[in-house]
Amino acid sequence: MGDSNSSVQNNHVEVITNNSIIKHYVNGMSRFLILWVIRFKGPIHGYAILNELDAFFTILIDEGSLKKSSPSNIYPILNRLEDLNLIVSELKVKNNKKIKYFEITDEGVHVLNYMYSRFDIIHNNPQWKLLFETMD
Repeated sequence: MGDSNSSVQNNHVEVITNNSIIKHYVNGMSRFLILWVIRFKGPIHGYAILNELDAFFTILIDEGSLKKSSPSNIYPILNRLEDLNLIVSELKVKNNKKIKYFEITDEGVHVLNYMYSRFDIIHNNPQWKLLFETMD
């Protein structure tokens, strides 16, 4: 009997760790979270953004269903947000190293506030409330 439960649990872990739905969810949230981090923690450099982002998903990282953020994933997003004029960067020299610091623009604040308002509307939607009420 113990082997059966262990097998089911191992299968569950395998499904979770290889599930692209979780990865797509996190990727979708990343842009919003990066804007939020830059707004409330900025000016901030990329490595600190990585750490802040990972703090949102600690439980997923700890259980193995998500890898820690990597520069190869975050910097293209930062570059795209900068191309869209949602953030700006400035190179600063610290300990003889050039470090890029990011700050949110007024347009970025506007987009972030819009996203907040949409989350509020979604959160209060009866269908979403039902979804969360019926979760076991």
